[in-house]
Amino acid sequence: MSRRTGLVAMAGLICAGAVAFIAVSAERDPQPPPPRVYSSCLAADTKPMPVGDDPCDGR
Repeated sequence: MSRRTGLVAMAGLICAGAVAFIAVSAERDPQPPPPRVYSSCLAADTKPMPVGDDPCDGR
């Protein structure tokens, strides 16, 4: 095998390896979304609050 043929064969193997690596990495399952965090200020209260006791008014 000549030097040129060897270089072409090595380049082909490197490209094939890169393509195989990309294909395997693309098949991984996507990460699940982070859990949702709900603010207590947006949650519905079960008991009515007295006027002026709103914890979400910024005071």
